[in-house]
Parts: sequence; structure tokens; C-alpha cells
Amino acid sequence: MTPGVSGPAVYLDLDGTLVDTTYLHAYAWWRALDDAGETRPMAAIHPLIGMGSADLLPRLIGRQDEAIDSAHASHFQQLHPLVRPLPGAVQLLHRLAGAGAAVVIVTSAKKADLEALLQPLGPGAPLTDVVDGDDVASAKPAPDPFIRALGRTGGDPGSGLAMGDSVWDIEAAARAGMPCIGVQTGGIARHDLLAAGAVAVYRDLTELLGSWDASPLAPLLAMR
Repeated sequence: MTPGVSGPAVYLDLDGTLVDTTYLHAYAWWRALDDAGETRPMAAIHPLIGMGSADLLPRLIGRQDEAIDSAHASHFQQLHPLVRPLPGAVQLLHRLAGAGAAVVIVTSAKKADLEALLQPLGPGAPLTDVVDGDDVASAKPAPDPFIRALGRTGGDPGSGLAMGDSVWDIEAAARAGMPCIGVQTGGIARHDLLAAGAVAVYRDLTELLGSWDASPLAPLLAMR
């Protein structure tokens, strides 16, 4: 992956946007919390997936807890063999790159999980760069991951567009000065994604690909 962006760039979330892992994370957190005697219903956990543990755990149990964070990591690693690409993910990456866009992954995932998360996208995935949760002090919904990605690629928020499945992606991108497309593949309702500030919302990546010319991607890619 070679940093350096001279034209439009798309900054993509990974979990729940390109790979089908939102509910795997919810289950891993549920197991980790239960292990610690801090049982919470999955319905309380699911809406928080996509934010870093430093924000997720205080919202769930009122404090940060390194043991629970580590237990989540362990439970999620056991689920690595179940990671699958979401429909349209591989096609989206290649279509963006083929249209001249830099393709940058911006994720709250930890480096230890990256290989398992990226492998389903194929060995030839045209990625310009990857910024993960270990690269920044604060994960989403803080803007730090997007700011770090912009800095590493030399990108400009004015020629960038983010894409994610959670309200935390949308909020983080907005704080970094970028609009964000929402997709419902993480199980978040269209209304909630729009209320968070998404410039457009699609049921999934297949619908986005089928609406390409009418999507926010079309004017962005016309900038090249």
C-alpha cells in the first residue's frame, strides 16, 4: 500500500461495511461481559458496535475494563474463521480503484484482527492504505482515525468521502470534515443513519453499486 492521494479518495469502514462481522463482535462482547459477571442483553451491545472499547464499555457498564476488553479480543479471534465479505464489497473496492479513487480503510479494529478481516476481500484488494484502531489514541466516534488517514495519504477532506455502517462512522467522519454514506449492513436503521448525518443511505453495497450514477460517489469521482 502506497500513501499519497492526488485525487478523490473514499475512506471505508471495515467491520459491518465490507465484512459481515457486526454481530460477531456483539456476540464476542456479550461473552466477555458475561465472563466478568457484567451480563448485558445483545440489544444493548449491538448499537455500540463500531466505536472503540474506551467508549463502548463506559456506556455499557460505566467504566473501562482491560480484562473485559482482552476477553472480547480473545472471543472475537475464535470467530475469525466465520468472517465473510459482504455482498458487493469486493466489486466496490475494484470499481472505486478503477474509477481513479484512492481506497483507504479506516477502522476501529485492532491490528491483531486485520489479517482475518482483510483476507476475505481477496489478495488483490486495491487498498491505498489502512488505518486501524491501534494507530490512534481515540477510535471512532472521535475523528482521529479519519484525521490520521488524511494525514498519511496527504488527502484533503474536500475531495474525500467516507462510508460506514454505524452512526459512529458518520459522526467521526463529520468531525474530520468529511461527508459519509451509510449502509445498513451493520443492522442500524436507515432513520438512525440519516439522523446521524449520512448524506445517503443504502440497504447494502449491492444497492449502492446499482445506484452508482445517482450516488454521492459520482460527483466525487468526477473530480479526478
